[in-house]
Amino acid sequence: MNSTSNPSSRPAVHVIGAGVAGLAAAIRASANGAAVHHYEATRQAGGRCRSFFDETLDRVIDNGNHLILGGNRGVFDYLRDIGAPETLTPLEARFSFADLTTGEQWQIQPSAGRIPFWIFQSTKRIPGTSALDYLRAASLGRAAPGATIADCVNTETPMFERFWQPISRAVLNTDAHEGSASLLWPMITETLLKGADASRPYLAQDGLSTALVDPALEHLRHRGIETQFGRRLRELGITGDRVTRLNFGEYQVTVPPADRIVLALPPREAANLCPGLTVPTEMRSIVNLHFRLEGDAVLPNGAAFTGLIGTTAQWLFARGDILSVTISDAGSFADRDADEIAAMIWLEIRGLLGLSAAEIPPVRVIKEHRATIAQTPSQVGLRPESTTGSTNLFLAGDWIDTGLPASIDGALRSGYRAADLAFPP
Repeated sequence: MNSTSNPSSRPAVHVIGAGVAGLAAAIRASANGAAVHHYEATRQAGGRCRSFFDETLDRVIDNGNHLILGGNRGVFDYLRDIGAPETLTPLEARFSFADLTTGEQWQIQPSAGRIPFWIFQSTKRIPGTSALDYLRAASLGRAAPGATIADCVNTETPMFERFWQPISRAVLNTDAHEGSASLLWPMITETLLKGADASRPYLAQDGLSTALVDPALEHLRHRGIETQFGRRLRELGITGDRVTRLNFGEYQVTVPPADRIVLALPPREAANLCPGLTVPTEMRSIVNLHFRLEGDAVLPNGAAFTGLIGTTAQWLFARGDILSVTISDAGSFADRDADEIAAMIWLEIRGLLGLSAAEIPPVRVIKEHRATIAQTPSQVGLRPESTTGSTNLFLAGDWIDTGLPASIDGALRSGYRAADLAFPP
């Protein structure tokens, strides 16, 4: 049995997990002056936010589609800190939609400033909506903790199916009839209500790993921190009110009194390691499909991505000859056979793309059965703080009570907060 302790004269922060929350925690703890030891159970970093080479498509693809907005300050703070501010591609601040039931298409383009002048022009609004429909969004800011989005808006208007449902599924991975109104509101105030720059979409055109993961690992290596892969934490040795030992099986780590631990793991794993820890218990799935076309994927109006109404899928993303499709809050649909899913989705979307061929192109179906917590009022109420009952143990992850939805931005901010609590700057 191997055993080690902190050889550095500096207090150490032991970060468990190399998803983006764990990467952020390691980076911030190092910047704050701590010695950092970084552990990851698998053989790669990034968690649910990473890229890989797919042999079927002969392309590098992401395990999920993620849209980052200009107001996601946690993402841009992180990119600045790892020296990779240019890895995300900014797009025009417009959001294209297509209703495949009616054939209607439209675009939402936020105004340059904070005053949303565009909602007062009928040609710029979502078809069938009025300016009052948008002004009623302020009711989310007054929502009670147990209120859903559907409780706060009129579900009988086109605005519900053409705006509130897409935004709820995209941001909360939860249907608007169940999604927490108070959790969606911070996202709206930080992005859409701040105008075009804060609403501007950014895409990782070269893949999530290239944008968010690889530069972080290189930054850590430059600071003398090597992530130890293949280290699955099996037990936290707790004595009194602090963690004194990390049990990785054959590899044991003694935790000196001055050291701290940041646990950046999914909720179920964290709860298994921390008896008595309350965590969200319901998860929601996401299904992503990646089709390789014979030529470049071309979406309506030359958009890089398009929201879909009246279909099983909610979003299309074009990246060269790869057309990616996202089905949020997939539920039991994620349990279907991958070939069945691909055939059904291809039948729905091929007409929008002007592709009449019945033959399904090469496709990779990726199912994330535990993509996010269920962001319902009851489950949001189970999100724990970053602090725990152990004085030297802190939590990070998109499921922590950050006040934000479970997203890349929320995960990164949680990692920074946990590191600041563990080892203040």
